[in-house]
Amino acid sequence: MAPSSKPILVLVPGASQSPSHYEYLLHLLQSNGYGTLSALLPSTGYNTSRITAQDDANYIRSRMLLPVLDVEEHDVILITHSYSGMPGSAAAKGLGKSERASQKKKTSVLGQIFLAAMIPKGGDGKDVTAMFGGQMPPHIVVDEPGNMIRCPDPKPPLYQDIPEEMANVAVASCMNPCLSSWTTPCPPASWNETAYHGRCAFIRTIQDRCIPYHIQNMMINASEQEWILQDIDSGHSPQLSQPEKLADIILELVKHFETM
Repeated sequence: MAPSSKPILVLVPGASQSPSHYEYLLHLLQSNGYGTLSALLPSTGYNTSRITAQDDANYIRSRMLLPVLDVEEHDVILITHSYSGMPGSAAAKGLGKSERASQKKKTSVLGQIFLAAMIPKGGDGKDVTAMFGGQMPPHIVVDEPGNMIRCPDPKPPLYQDIPEEMANVAVASCMNPCLSSWTTPCPPASWNETAYHGRCAFIRTIQDRCIPYHIQNMMINASEQEWILQDIDSGHSPQLSQPEKLADIILELVKHFETM
């Protein structure tokens, strides 16, 4: 297939959410002429096997990025949310524009957009919980025999600013992530690669109760990288509470990456 004039927007859901939680946002992006792709992470949903953080990264790379880049021959802009910022960025390692061009490849990951995302540097043996002082966030309960992490009431941390009826449906659609994906080492990120300099954006969610705004800023500062920063006055899931506003922010960033 000939390269498209517009990149495909690959959206990786957060740990307990599925593509259905992003359906309307994807529709808005498609309505502006951008193809989209989303898929459920291997670690999301009941799974007694030890799905690791690296397994998630491998899946994103092999099933969501490389098929679009190398088979369909489209450029990609990667959008990650919450937990998926970690495996998503790892999956994009070596796929930046300058690196792909040096390999005579016609397509690349043009940019990365992180939405209230976890952005550990990775590669140091630490797991996701290291970002929270070695402990799980207070809204999470560990189920070791079931290899799951549970959130008994997802509404306050994830959906506090969403109308009640929609929030109830969103909660009913949540799925428990594998514990092992949170307790195995984070693979090395790509947001600090030279090829992505100026091509990484972070959308901060100001009213977030899951990954609070100050924690987002701490992660950004700890990265010691320059980010394109955008703010949205929402909780953790603006794709449901403010989808039109979020789509506008994403489209602005996408068009910026396209011109680079």
